[in-house]
Amino acid sequence: MHKKKLLNILKHLFYMFCLSIAILYTMFYIALPYITNQGKVVQVPDLTGVHRDNLDAYLSKHHLRYFITDNSGYSDQLPPFTVLQQFPAAGNYVKKNRKIYLTLNAERPPLVDMPNLIDGSIRQAHLLLKNKGLKLGNIKYVPDITASVVLEQWYNGNPITAGKLINKGSSIDLVVGAGLSSQIIEVPNVLEMPLEEAHLVLVEHGIRMGIVHLVENRTAAVGSVVKQNPEPGTKVSLGTTINLWVVKL
Repeated sequence: MHKKKLLNILKHLFYMFCLSIAILYTMFYIALPYITNQGKVVQVPDLTGVHRDNLDAYLSKHHLRYFITDNSGYSDQLPPFTVLQQFPAAGNYVKKNRKIYLTLNAERPPLVDMPNLIDGSIRQAHLLLKNKGLKLGNIKYVPDITASVVLEQWYNGNPITAGKLINKGSSIDLVVGAGLSSQIIEVPNVLEMPLEEAHLVLVEHGIRMGIVHLVENRTAAVGSVVKQNPEPGTKVSLGTTINLWVVKL
Protein backbone atom coordinates (compact mmCIF):
# COMPACT_ATOMS: atom_id res chain seq x y z
CA MET A 1 0.00 0.00 0.00
CA HIS A 2 2.79 2.37 0.93
CA LYS A 3 4.63 1.46 -2.29
CA LYS A 4 1.54 2.18 -4.39
CA LYS A 5 1.14 5.59 -2.77
CA LEU A 6 4.78 6.42 -3.55
CA LEU A 7 4.27 5.44 -7.20
CA ASN A 8 1.24 7.72 -7.43
CA ILE A 9 3.26 10.63 -6.04
CA LEU A 10 6.06 10.02 -8.54
CA LYS A 11 3.53 9.76 -11.34
CA HIS A 12 2.00 13.10 -10.38
CA LEU A 13 5.44 14.72 -10.19
CA PHE A 14 6.24 13.39 -13.66
CA TYR A 15 2.98 14.78 -15.05
CA MET A 16 3.70 18.16 -13.44
CA PHE A 17 7.21 18.18 -14.91
CA CYS A 18 5.88 17.43 -18.40
CA LEU A 19 3.23 20.11 -18.02
CA SER A 20 5.86 22.67 -16.96
CA ILE A 21 7.98 21.84 -19.99
CA ALA A 22 4.96 22.23 -22.26
CA ILE A 23 4.08 25.61 -20.73
CA LEU A 24 7.64 26.90 -21.07
CA TYR A 25 7.84 25.70 -24.67
CA THR A 26 4.56 27.38 -25.52
CA MET A 27 5.64 30.62 -23.85
CA PHE A 28 9.08 30.97 -25.42
CA TYR A 29 8.58 29.41 -28.84
CA ILE A 30 4.96 30.20 -29.68
CA ALA A 31 3.45 32.96 -27.54
CA LEU A 32 6.49 35.22 -27.12
CA PRO A 33 7.51 35.25 -30.80
CA TYR A 34 3.90 35.94 -31.74
CA ILE A 35 3.63 38.85 -29.27
CA THR A 36 7.00 40.45 -30.00
CA ASN A 37 7.08 39.57 -33.68
CA GLN A 38 10.52 38.01 -33.16
CA GLY A 39 10.31 36.10 -36.40
CA LYS A 40 10.50 39.41 -38.27
CA VAL A 41 13.59 41.04 -36.83
CA VAL A 42 16.77 42.07 -38.62
CA GLN A 43 20.23 43.06 -37.46
CA VAL A 44 21.15 46.74 -37.81
CA PRO A 45 24.16 47.12 -40.15
CA ASP A 46 27.07 49.47 -39.53
CA LEU A 47 26.29 52.58 -41.59
CA THR A 48 29.39 54.58 -40.64
CA GLY A 49 30.90 56.11 -43.77
CA VAL A 50 27.95 55.31 -46.05
CA HIS A 51 27.11 58.29 -48.29
CA ARG A 52 23.58 59.68 -48.05
CA ASP A 53 23.01 58.95 -51.77
CA ASN A 54 23.53 55.24 -51.14
CA LEU A 55 21.34 54.91 -48.05
CA ASP A 56 18.10 53.97 -49.86
CA ALA A 57 19.63 51.06 -51.72
CA TYR A 58 21.75 49.96 -48.78
CA LEU A 59 18.99 49.92 -46.17
CA SER A 60 16.28 48.52 -48.43
CA LYS A 61 18.32 45.31 -48.64
CA HIS A 62 18.11 45.08 -44.86
CA HIS A 63 14.38 45.94 -44.78
CA LEU A 64 15.01 49.14 -42.83
CA ARG A 65 14.17 52.83 -43.21
CA TYR A 66 16.14 55.89 -42.13
CA PHE A 67 15.72 59.46 -40.95
CA ILE A 68 18.48 62.09 -41.15
CA THR A 69 18.46 64.34 -38.09
CA ASP A 70 18.87 68.11 -38.31
CA ASN A 71 22.00 67.95 -36.18
CA SER A 72 25.31 67.34 -37.92
CA GLY A 73 28.71 66.50 -36.54
CA TYR A 74 32.17 66.61 -38.01
CA SER A 75 35.09 64.24 -38.35
CA ASP A 76 38.10 64.73 -40.58
CA GLN A 77 38.28 60.93 -40.85
CA LEU A 78 35.11 60.69 -42.97
CA PRO A 79 33.99 62.31 -46.26
CA PRO A 80 31.22 64.93 -46.18
CA PHE A 81 27.59 63.75 -46.18
CA THR A 82 28.48 60.27 -44.92
CA VAL A 83 27.00 58.69 -41.81
CA LEU A 84 28.80 59.80 -38.67
CA GLN A 85 26.46 58.39 -36.00
CA GLN A 86 23.42 56.11 -35.94
CA PHE A 87 20.70 54.97 -33.57
CA PRO A 88 20.08 52.13 -32.90
CA ALA A 89 23.75 51.16 -33.03
CA ALA A 90 25.10 48.54 -35.39
CA GLY A 91 24.57 44.97 -34.22
CA ASN A 92 21.24 45.56 -32.48
CA TYR A 93 18.21 43.54 -33.53
CA VAL A 94 15.10 45.49 -34.52
CA LYS A 95 11.81 44.81 -36.27
CA LYS A 96 11.72 44.98 -40.04
CA ASN A 97 10.89 48.40 -41.45
CA ARG A 98 12.31 50.07 -38.31
CA LYS A 99 13.51 53.64 -38.81
CA ILE A 100 17.24 54.24 -38.15
CA TYR A 101 18.15 57.78 -37.05
CA LEU A 102 21.30 59.10 -38.69
CA THR A 103 23.70 62.00 -38.16
CA LEU A 104 25.73 63.00 -41.23
CA ASN A 105 29.23 64.37 -41.38
CA ALA A 106 29.16 68.09 -42.17
CA GLU A 107 30.48 69.39 -45.50
CA ARG A 108 32.74 71.88 -43.72
CA PRO A 109 34.27 71.69 -40.27
CA PRO A 110 32.76 73.98 -37.63
CA LEU A 111 34.69 77.08 -36.60
CA VAL A 112 36.42 77.29 -33.23
CA ASP A 113 38.28 80.17 -31.63
CA MET A 114 42.04 79.94 -31.38
CA PRO A 115 43.20 79.61 -27.75
CA ASN A 116 46.10 81.58 -26.30
CA LEU A 117 49.12 79.30 -25.99
CA ILE A 118 51.78 81.96 -25.48
CA ASP A 119 53.90 81.65 -22.31
CA GLY A 120 52.46 78.24 -21.52
CA SER A 121 54.13 74.85 -21.53
CA ILE A 122 53.89 72.47 -24.46
CA ARG A 123 51.69 70.13 -22.43
CA GLN A 124 49.31 72.99 -21.62
CA ALA A 125 49.25 73.95 -25.30
CA HIS A 126 48.44 70.38 -26.28
CA LEU A 127 45.55 70.17 -23.82
CA LEU A 128 44.12 73.55 -24.87
CA LEU A 129 44.30 72.59 -28.53
CA LYS A 130 42.72 69.19 -27.88
CA ASN A 131 39.84 70.77 -25.96
CA LYS A 132 39.13 72.98 -28.98
CA GLY A 133 39.33 70.09 -31.44
CA LEU A 134 42.65 71.36 -32.82
CA LYS A 135 45.89 69.47 -33.40
CA LEU A 136 49.44 70.10 -32.29
CA GLY A 137 51.52 70.56 -35.43
CA ASN A 138 55.24 71.13 -35.88
CA ILE A 139 57.39 72.46 -33.05
CA LYS A 140 60.31 74.74 -33.85
CA TYR A 141 62.92 75.43 -31.18
CA VAL A 142 64.71 78.77 -31.10
CA PRO A 143 67.41 80.13 -28.76
CA ASP A 144 65.75 81.83 -25.81
CA ILE A 145 66.29 82.31 -22.11
CA THR A 146 63.20 80.19 -21.50
CA ALA A 147 63.09 76.45 -22.12
CA SER A 148 60.05 74.52 -23.39
CA VAL A 149 57.84 77.62 -23.22
CA VAL A 150 55.61 78.60 -26.17
CA LEU A 151 56.82 81.85 -27.75
CA GLU A 152 54.69 81.96 -30.91
CA GLN A 153 51.69 80.17 -32.40
CA TRP A 154 51.27 79.72 -36.17
CA TYR A 155 48.48 78.60 -38.49
CA ASN A 156 48.95 77.86 -42.20
CA GLY A 157 52.37 79.51 -42.20
CA ASN A 158 51.28 82.72 -40.46
CA PRO A 159 51.17 83.90 -36.84
CA ILE A 160 47.70 83.61 -35.35
CA THR A 161 46.25 85.56 -32.45
CA ALA A 162 44.03 84.16 -29.73
CA GLY A 163 40.31 84.42 -30.47
CA LYS A 164 40.55 84.13 -34.25
CA LEU A 165 38.09 81.65 -35.77
CA ILE A 166 39.61 78.69 -37.61
CA ASN A 167 38.40 75.30 -38.82
CA LYS A 168 38.07 72.58 -36.22
CA GLY A 169 40.70 69.91 -36.80
CA SER A 170 43.36 72.39 -37.97
CA SER A 171 47.01 71.95 -36.98
CA ILE A 172 48.78 74.66 -35.00
CA ASP A 173 52.55 75.01 -35.20
CA LEU A 174 54.52 76.32 -32.25
CA VAL A 175 57.76 78.21 -31.76
CA VAL A 176 59.25 77.13 -28.45
CA GLY A 177 62.17 78.43 -26.42
CA ALA A 178 65.18 76.12 -26.44
CA GLY A 179 66.95 77.63 -23.46
CA LEU A 180 70.71 78.09 -23.56
CA SER A 181 72.36 76.36 -26.50
CA SER A 182 75.03 74.83 -24.27
CA GLN A 183 72.51 73.43 -21.80
CA ILE A 184 72.92 69.71 -21.06
CA ILE A 185 69.86 67.68 -20.11
CA GLU A 186 69.07 64.09 -19.22
CA VAL A 187 67.04 62.00 -21.66
CA PRO A 188 63.68 61.12 -20.02
CA ASN A 189 62.36 57.58 -19.89
CA VAL A 190 59.43 57.22 -22.31
CA LEU A 191 59.41 53.41 -22.46
CA GLU A 192 55.94 51.80 -22.25
CA MET A 193 54.28 55.19 -22.87
CA PRO A 194 51.77 55.68 -25.72
CA LEU A 195 53.42 57.49 -28.61
CA GLU A 196 51.43 60.71 -28.09
CA GLU A 197 52.37 60.86 -24.42
CA ALA A 198 56.01 60.10 -25.21
CA HIS A 199 56.08 62.92 -27.76
CA LEU A 200 54.78 65.39 -25.19
CA VAL A 201 57.32 64.31 -22.58
CA LEU A 202 60.17 64.69 -25.06
CA VAL A 203 59.19 68.17 -26.25
CA GLU A 204 58.68 69.29 -22.65
CA HIS A 205 62.32 68.38 -22.05
CA GLY A 206 63.46 70.23 -25.16
CA ILE A 207 64.12 67.06 -27.15
CA ARG A 208 63.02 66.53 -30.74
CA MET A 209 61.30 63.31 -31.75
CA GLY A 210 63.11 61.76 -34.69
CA ILE A 211 62.31 58.56 -36.60
CA VAL A 212 59.48 56.38 -35.30
CA HIS A 213 60.09 52.72 -36.13
CA LEU A 214 57.03 50.44 -36.12
CA VAL A 215 57.81 46.99 -34.75
CA GLU A 216 55.94 43.83 -33.78
CA ASN A 217 55.72 42.89 -30.13
CA ARG A 218 53.26 40.41 -28.63
CA THR A 219 53.82 41.37 -25.00
CA ALA A 220 53.71 45.18 -25.11
CA ALA A 221 50.62 47.33 -25.67
CA VAL A 222 49.86 48.43 -29.21
CA GLY A 223 51.13 51.96 -29.86
CA SER A 224 53.51 51.95 -26.90
CA VAL A 225 57.23 52.72 -26.96
CA VAL A 226 59.44 49.64 -26.51
CA LYS A 227 62.82 51.17 -27.33
CA GLN A 228 64.42 54.61 -27.46
CA ASN A 229 67.76 55.89 -28.66
CA PRO A 230 69.51 57.59 -26.85
CA GLU A 231 68.58 55.53 -23.80
CA PRO A 232 66.98 57.00 -20.65
CA GLY A 233 69.40 58.91 -18.47
CA THR A 234 71.82 59.76 -21.27
CA LYS A 235 73.26 63.29 -21.06
CA VAL A 236 72.56 65.23 -24.27
CA SER A 237 72.39 68.81 -25.51
CA LEU A 238 69.06 70.61 -25.55
CA GLY A 239 67.37 70.06 -28.92
CA THR A 240 68.84 66.58 -29.47
CA THR A 241 66.78 64.21 -31.62
CA ILE A 242 65.64 60.89 -30.18
CA ASN A 243 64.37 57.92 -32.20
CA LEU A 244 61.60 55.65 -30.95
CA TRP A 245 60.47 52.08 -31.59
CA VAL A 246 56.70 51.68 -31.27
CA VAL A 247 54.48 48.58 -31.35
CA LYS A 248 52.45 48.62 -34.55
CA LEU A 249 48.81 47.57 -34.91
